[in-house]
Amino acid sequence: MNQVTRPGSLQHASPPPAVRRLLAGVLVSLWLAGCATPASESAAPGSATAGTPAPAAADQAAADNAAADEPIEYGQFSEEVLTRTIMAELAMQRGQNQEALDAYVALAHDTGNLSIIQRAMRLATFLRNSRVALEMGELWLAREPDSSDARQMLAVQLVFTGRYREAMDQMSWLLDRGVDIDFRLIPARSANDDNAALILDALIADFEALVQRHPDTPSLRLSLAMLLEQNQQPREAYALVAALARESNDDADIVLQEVRLLEALGEDDKARRRLEEALKASPQHRQLRFMYGRKLITEQRYRDAKDQFTILVEQDPRDFDMVYSLALLSLEVNMFEDARSYLQRLVVNGQKLDDAHYYLGFIDAQENKPDDAIAHFRQVKGGNNFQQALRSLTELMVKAGRYAEVQSHLQNIRFRNPDYNIPLLGMEASILIEQQQFADARKLLDSAIGAFPNNIQLLFQRSVLFQELNELAPMEADLRKIILLDPGNPVAYNSLGYTLADRTERYQEAYELIRKAVELAPNDPAIIDSLGWVQFKLGMYDEARRNLERAYELFPDPEVAAHLGEVYWVQGDRAAANRIWRDALEVQPDSEFVLNAMERLNPGASR
Repeated sequence: MNQVTRPGSLQHASPPPAVRRLLAGVLVSLWLAGCATPASESAAPGSATAGTPAPAAADQAAADNAAADEPIEYGQFSEEVLTRTIMAELAMQRGQNQEALDAYVALAHDTGNLSIIQRAMRLATFLRNSRVALEMGELWLAREPDSSDARQMLAVQLVFTGRYREAMDQMSWLLDRGVDIDFRLIPARSANDDNAALILDALIADFEALVQRHPDTPSLRLSLAMLLEQNQQPREAYALVAALARESNDDADIVLQEVRLLEALGEDDKARRRLEEALKASPQHRQLRFMYGRKLITEQRYRDAKDQFTILVEQDPRDFDMVYSLALLSLEVNMFEDARSYLQRLVVNGQKLDDAHYYLGFIDAQENKPDDAIAHFRQVKGGNNFQQALRSLTELMVKAGRYAEVQSHLQNIRFRNPDYNIPLLGMEASILIEQQQFADARKLLDSAIGAFPNNIQLLFQRSVLFQELNELAPMEADLRKIILLDPGNPVAYNSLGYTLADRTERYQEAYELIRKAVELAPNDPAIIDSLGWVQFKLGMYDEARRNLERAYELFPDPEVAAHLGEVYWVQGDRAAANRIWRDALEVQPDSEFVLNAMERLNPGASR
């Protein structure tokens, strides 16, 4: 089988390209964003309730207004210190933050003034300079040992630098004195810290001891569950969270963690039921509904998932990420009018314009409105769908006899974006070959290979063109050049060997080329099919039959079926030949490979 394949045409597309994969990616992004959003709202590891998602960067909000917090009492300074302090303030106002920080650190050490130390720590925190923030935190704590603010900010910096057990000491001190602390800052950080695995057991032991002292602190138990999950102990984590969910009367945010653990344990049905129960109790909870919709998608219940996302959009019509997800779901279930409505809403509001225009173009193409589709595809200026939009645009314009126009459009894009040279030249050539615009394809590829003489993709595509034109000598020259450039390329050996076996009588030479391809890619069904076909040509019928049966088992393609049926036929097993041909025609009724084989060996049987 020749492996130089061509992409499918626009007319046979289902929601592209893999709306399902893109939808999954969008949903994962939304879910992560939903989990992270509350995190940035906390200024310290305090003020936690059971239902508050764990913080990820809890110290930043307080530091953002460092210049306004804790005003410095200038009257207590000497003239020299006052001058330095004013210069530091001016540097900060001019945006010279590092210069300001250096000045404040020096002042903190020289004066020991608490206000300056606090100012330096907040500025270091704002600049994400954990080393200096820790240094200033220690100074602050030395001057004011009972300061809750100092210990909170110090705990955050200790967590950010991976010193979790030291952070625990500070947070435990605060908890013992009645300060409301969210311990989930620690597991939220350790989850992304490869070195944390070295101390997970010790950290879990610390948390277990603290839970014994403070059993009624939900964030402690949730943090312990998160650490157990990170330590590959999902059942122990689930037991903790499930108990906490019961005690909290199914607090929605705790149920979310319970559901994640159920999914990790493979108990998907139970996870879905818990979401359904929680949604009945908290119908306005967006993350619960989002997670439920996501679960329905994983179960391929797209219409039910669409209903959930419709509710989310009704709850917040300006949540354009949800509007986009709803559009993709509508496409998945072929509800094009609904999808069009959501996509147009995005366009009207100036949201996700590239994606919206791409999918509007797709819908118009499916509904045989090529001019409208072309207009939308031309408005896709970037993003993940940019190259697919260009492909669809080119297909439609070539079919409409507007190749010169789209060729100029593609040239302009390549001129502005040299990185697109090879991908767009290859895409343009493949479309011209598909639509049998061979003269234009040859002119394009000759010019492109003149500019990029050693580009394997372009050489491959020109070899495909030469196969279509039955010009075997230049085809062979291009494939042999690829082999010289890339001796480990099994596709080049296979393509040349298969063509020689199929269109010439150079069977032994073809056999050696295909054997080399098999050596490089022994489990590739296309190459195994080629091996069986050349063995058939060489009269090695038993070997051919074994290899073609294996190829068909790996890849039940009509071309492989045609070859295998022919081997059955010459071996006298005509019933088997007809059976495999008929099976292949049920999948692809117009397969030229099967129909040609049947007509050649059994005239009239294919009618």
